[in-house]
Formats: sequence, C-alpha cells, structure tokens
Amino acid sequence: MMNLKSLSLTNILFTCLSVGCISLLLFSDRGFVNLWHLKKEKIEIQQDINSLRKQIASLEKEAEKLEFDEKYIEKIAREKFRMVKPGEKVFKVE
Repeated sequence: MMNLKSLSLTNILFTCLSVGCISLLLFSDRGFVNLWHLKKEKIEIQQDINSLRKQIASLEKEAEKLEFDEKYIEKIAREKFRMVKPGEKVFKVE
C-alpha cells in the first residue's frame, strides 16, 4: 500500500515537472514561441531594409541626374515649377 502511494506521488511529481519543462521550452522568454515571433520580425525588418536600400538607390540616381543632366533639370523645371525659357509663349489648354 505504501509502495502504491509513493509510486503515485512519483508519477504526479514527474508529470508536473515534465509539464513545467515543456511550458518553459514553449513559452519562456527564450522559448520556441518567442523564437518564432523573433524570426518573423527579423524577416519583416529585412524586407524593410531591402525596400529602403532600393529607395536610397533611386534617390541617389535622381540626385545624380539633378546634378549633371541638363535636359532632366530642364524637364523638372518645366513640369514641376512651370518655368519657361525667355521668349517662349505658354498656351494653357483645358
């Protein structure tokens, strides 16, 4: 009879210990669930970095055009700032 009680107590303690260890592995700060969230966040941040790198490259190309390309500068001046050369007439069509 005493042996059965100690066996049951051992089983209960082992079960509790097992559940506790599994809970720690899954849900602690360094658990698998947190690891999965961190990996997902890393992928999102990497995508943001790649997008920003493309944007930087585009802006650098634009800056180079604005610095050296006379035709591009003229195009921007005409389209964005509605500038005209001296002696040109502007016809507004609606």
